[in-house]
Amino acid sequence: AFADEPGVERERLRRMCAPQIPPAVFLARLEDLLAEGRIARAGSAWHLPAHTVELSPGDRARADALLARLTNGAFDPPWVRDLAAACDLQETEVRSLLRRIAMRGEIFQVVRDLFYPRATVRRMCEIVSELATLNEGRVRAADFRDIIGGGRKRAIQILEFFDRVGYTRRVGEGKCRAHMLRGEAPVQDEA
Repeated sequence: AFADEPGVERERLRRMCAPQIPPAVFLARLEDLLAEGRIARAGSAWHLPAHTVELSPGDRARADALLARLTNGAFDPPWVRDLAAACDLQETEVRSLLRRIAMRGEIFQVVRDLFYPRATVRRMCEIVSELATLNEGRVRAADFRDIIGGGRKRAIQILEFFDRVGYTRRVGEGKCRAHMLRGEAPVQDEA
């Protein structure tokens, strides 16, 4: 059912397999299965050890070219339209390929046409964690923006992405609006 995906997110897997089990108990069982080698993990996606998603050689070459441009963009990667123009590809082709790369866990889609590589998302998670430590657990968009550069809108897009994936949660309104850590980072350290 998930042949073209890297696996299933933990909460979705719990709802599918054992909705009656509390999340903490389910996570402990997953960790046991991981230690036994009976299940594997790619980023935040859980899968059987033999499961892989592969790109064709042509798609892999195009993906590598797109990944290089995203990586060079650091905290301000190019939008899909700019990638398409730079690589002489159609926007729909770039968007589709980037979504497949995202399903493999190599990049993350923050908003419709904006993707970040794993290493950049990892660094942004570190920044959010550092800010939370310094500010009684709260991360303000302005503080995050000051570190990554760019505008307030981009900082909010990234923080809202972290809210959606369960890394942070938004608290407060107006000038008191902030984000607090609530779960695991979407990018785990690779051993």
